[in-house]
Amino acid sequence: MTKTNPLTYDGYIEGYYGRLLSFADRRRVLKQLNALGMTSYFYAPKDDPFHRLEWRTPYPEQWLAEWRQFIADAKDMGITVIAGCAPGLDLNMGLDLNMFAESDMAIITDKLTSLCGYSAEQSAIPCLLMDDIPPSMADANGQHHQEGQAHAQLVYQLSNRLAERINASIMVTPRVYADELDQDTPGYLAGFVPELPADIPVFYCGKHIVAHDLDMTATAICDAGMRASNIVVWDNIYANDYCPRRLFLGARYGESKYGWAEARHHTGGVMLNPTGMIETDILLLDIMAAGDDKDSWQAVFRKHHVPDAFFKIAHAFDRPVDPAASEHPLPDHDIPVMLSALDELLWRWKSPLAREWYPFLMGLRGDLLMLSGAADDLRQAKIMPPYLRQYYQRKMSE
Repeated sequence: MTKTNPLTYDGYIEGYYGRLLSFADRRRVLKQLNALGMTSYFYAPKDDPFHRLEWRTPYPEQWLAEWRQFIADAKDMGITVIAGCAPGLDLNMGLDLNMFAESDMAIITDKLTSLCGYSAEQSAIPCLLMDDIPPSMADANGQHHQEGQAHAQLVYQLSNRLAERINASIMVTPRVYADELDQDTPGYLAGFVPELPADIPVFYCGKHIVAHDLDMTATAICDAGMRASNIVVWDNIYANDYCPRRLFLGARYGESKYGWAEARHHTGGVMLNPTGMIETDILLLDIMAAGDDKDSWQAVFRKHHVPDAFFKIAHAFDRPVDPAASEHPLPDHDIPVMLSALDELLWRWKSPLAREWYPFLMGLRGDLLMLSGAADDLRQAKIMPPYLRQYYQRKMSE
């Protein structure tokens, strides 16, 4: 069913592993969101210890002062800030769904209040994240119905507490945030969705954690009873924290049935969780705003002064593998042409964006030299870890 309400959440998720933006960089993202007509910034970085690993520890006052100013700046630009807390690694839930440890409930409430509720000028939307935690509470048949119920009950109780304290609604990222996780936690969504109040927005990736098709109506969470219009899409298409030697810069087009344009009309919004490299992420937001087609994609690269030489190697930085797609043979690209393009990009293109991409461009150059047989023993020793070099030499000699 097509959504009739205007888009609510559309923008940037600082939700990746391995990197934290500075507040100066976060303000750059706010300006980009404002310029593109996007609405939201979601703060949930896995490597902020106070957000996840040490969630019981209060944020330092100096950091909170900067955070409050950041929220005020966002409000001035018309950007909604969503602030997350991820207590699931060691939250004491207990076996009785109504008996969460009172000390933990109080800490989560205090943490989200400190992030979201100081004044009307410094207000944000709280979000509870239960993602990327070990499964628990399976019954004798291996079902996780009770775990889903418990997480929904936790959201309900927090929602009531926060409503009383700071008059704030709440959002949630569930333990199962993509269909592929349902295989490891069967029954979770069947327990979670019916127990969750209908007005609480849910972050969900789609069929896969890195989803090429953003049709939420065909996902397991909707099968469990969730309305697609209540889902905010957490889009990991450009995330590389799970493969940091790679960089994805391609357009969302081709075999994708549902891209950004379709998802915007059928869900509660689409938010991009990208790389944590500020220059790259500014470009990726531009790609997202421009649309799903290749012509718009190329125009964004030219807008950011990326040399046309990049288009000769762009296939090496396309999209992640689509688990739902059949294998397609790689085109027979001309390695000398690619090496020539890389020489221009590495040695003649100088910009902040070029510096972020340098390791990936240089890595591709090394791979091409190896594939073409142009890497002698000394160069192999320079560009390959010893164990891979020994393996490569052994395979070549067989």
